[in-house]
Amino acid sequence: MQGVERTPLAVRDAYLLEFARHSDRRGHLQELYNETRYPSGVTQHWAQVTCSTSYRNVLRGLHCSTYGKLVTCVSGSIYDVVVDLRKTSPTYLRWSAVILSDNNRRQMYIPPNCGHGFYTLGERNTVVYCQGGVYQPATERDLLWSDPFVNVYWPLETSQPPVLSDKDRSAPCLDENEVQVNPLRERYLIIGASGQVGGALMEALLRHRSKEIVAIGTCNSHPREGMIPFSLEEAGRSEDACRDLLTMVRPSVVFICAAFTWTDGCEREPEKAQLVNCTAVVNLAQCAKAINSKVVFYSTDYVFPGSNGDDTPVGGYSESSPCRPLQTYGETKYRAEQKLLTVHPQSLILRTSTVFGPEEQGKNFVYQLVSNVTSGKDMTLTNVKCTPTYNRDLAAMTLKLIENGCSGIYHVIGDEAMTKMEFATRVARCLGMDTSKLRVTSDNDGGSRCKRPKDAILSSEKRKKELPNFTCKNVEEAIADWLEHIAGKPLMA
Repeated sequence: MQGVERTPLAVRDAYLLEFARHSDRRGHLQELYNETRYPSGVTQHWAQVTCSTSYRNVLRGLHCSTYGKLVTCVSGSIYDVVVDLRKTSPTYLRWSAVILSDNNRRQMYIPPNCGHGFYTLGERNTVVYCQGGVYQPATERDLLWSDPFVNVYWPLETSQPPVLSDKDRSAPCLDENEVQVNPLRERYLIIGASGQVGGALMEALLRHRSKEIVAIGTCNSHPREGMIPFSLEEAGRSEDACRDLLTMVRPSVVFICAAFTWTDGCEREPEKAQLVNCTAVVNLAQCAKAINSKVVFYSTDYVFPGSNGDDTPVGGYSESSPCRPLQTYGETKYRAEQKLLTVHPQSLILRTSTVFGPEEQGKNFVYQLVSNVTSGKDMTLTNVKCTPTYNRDLAAMTLKLIENGCSGIYHVIGDEAMTKMEFATRVARCLGMDTSKLRVTSDNDGGSRCKRPKDAILSSEKRKKELPNFTCKNVEEAIADWLEHIAGKPLMA
């Protein structure tokens, strides 16, 4: 039999596990636990095994033990919830949920000192707990299932209240003076939170809105503690992957920041570009609409041809200007825009351009510039015009547009238009770097086979009317803010 797959949840040290099952004409065989097959973090000594059976519309919890639990639904189906009640944990007061059933071969691992509860979805539901300790009432802690400070979503039947034990019905709530958060906090899901746009959003939410909003991020190729692994490529292949993620988080807003942005790569792998940049977006939108979640999707100026295809409109392309992408990347983004507004009309689509700023991966244009100049390499740049957009400004404008209840398409860019050469020169001067290695080329596509739009300047008048008091930082102000953000550390990739 194969080993057990482990997926981190939105609560630190909590995992969704998927075990193997051997089936034949007689039925099936499965191991509910095997210390040689289960991954680290779950393998431990189990001191007690408990089995409970519950009928439809029963809610058990929230119960907190000093030991870990491995929960399996061997008959029926349950909505299983874990709540982080550890004050020193980075995911304190965050909850996550999964569907466990006798068909989906899934288990949830509940870390010690975390709350656990479930709501039954089938007519008769049997749950097995492997417990890392023996049940002792004196060491157990109960929390009301509907505590407003935790604000767990439960998929209750609307016709009647859940069936509760007397103990669960009278369980206490958290002390508001102890937790210091606002009740009924909203949950925002940032897909691609390890990238430059998603990272800036996470920072803005965690810094300024931690009492009002729970920010939960996903990552893919760059794992981060506290983030949920999630692949847009897989989401493009399976709507179930999207549904599972939204069940785990139950967000009020879904920000789709991740994308396949490598333009040459999109030309080489058009199927992947379609899966990641379009199909996954549509699948997420369909699942989000089903639970009344708003979608925010980041698009690009590459949906326009620029002066390569026609004369750029005076004042730049507006949101209503005809789109005519020149390459696969822009085409897949444009298709996603069109389908998104059909599937989920209240979505917010934000076209942006030349994003730069602090990011963990260190991949954007400014990092490349610093790397080249400090190593003494020539850097070839075009005189194509762009509108540099500071990622922290982009995040701030996004959140303000959400607050204002905006939907539809907005161009969210910096306030200055300049050539790539001018942008590089201004950044280098801000950093006190030698500009003699910066070279100008007449090749708009930079030696690439992928056609790029020339001077595809976006008009941001619509955004300015919506946010009249917001002014984007110019290049010099953005670099100064960036350096303050990294507190004297070298700005290197």
